[in-house]
Amino acid sequence: MNKVTIEVNSREGNIEAKKLKKQGKVPAVVYGKETKTMPIEIKVKDIEKTVKTLSEGAILITLKLTDKKEEKTVVIQEVQRDPKTDEILHADFHQISDKEKSTFHVPVFSTGSAEGVKMGGTLEHSLRELTVKCFPKDLPAKFEVDVSALNIGDDITIESLTVPEGVEILEGRDRVLFAVVAHKVEEEKPAEEAAVEGEEAKEPERIGEKKEEGEGEGEEAKETKKEKK
Repeated sequence: MNKVTIEVNSREGNIEAKKLKKQGKVPAVVYGKETKTMPIEIKVKDIEKTVKTLSEGAILITLKLTDKKEEKTVVIQEVQRDPKTDEILHADFHQISDKEKSTFHVPVFSTGSAEGVKMGGTLEHSLRELTVKCFPKDLPAKFEVDVSALNIGDDITIESLTVPEGVEILEGRDRVLFAVVAHKVEEEKPAEEAAVEGEEAKEPERIGEKKEEGEGEGEEAKETKKEKK
């Protein structure tokens, strides 16, 4: 289990985000069963670093409210970013209790190189995180799955996972985590071949078929024949 400690301050709800931004901070909020919704302010560099750590595995965060001299154990519930600049605009933290089980999201990673991929197959990563229920002390940082033995057509399901004691996975045991599938490539026909097929699609000329008199002849040829008669 990964743990991170961040120093924050409570804030008045009417403080503008622009003002906080000038101070290198963003607005955030903490909520949960054991606390009233509490607006806080957090340094941009701290939340960015924490989000980056989160991509490497589940983490528990200790928020140290310096102005109130208290601590809260939380997890990141949501981070809002600017769609244009990707800057963090706001963060939601959910407080959890050490005395009861909570729901967490734990990432799933692969290790090794699948045999089927070496043979031309493609490794599909179907589930990138699992929802688990456990006490905070039992929270695994991540699940690692060795895919080395997978051949084309093979897969690994949740049932194959080694799950730590006290941790319950909420997804079905038959859900596929990783699979190696055949690499399908749709071959495009050469332009020459396509042209030939196009010609074949037309009605072929009937060689040797007797034409009716005058058929295919110009008007001058027809008039000449009439004069000779």
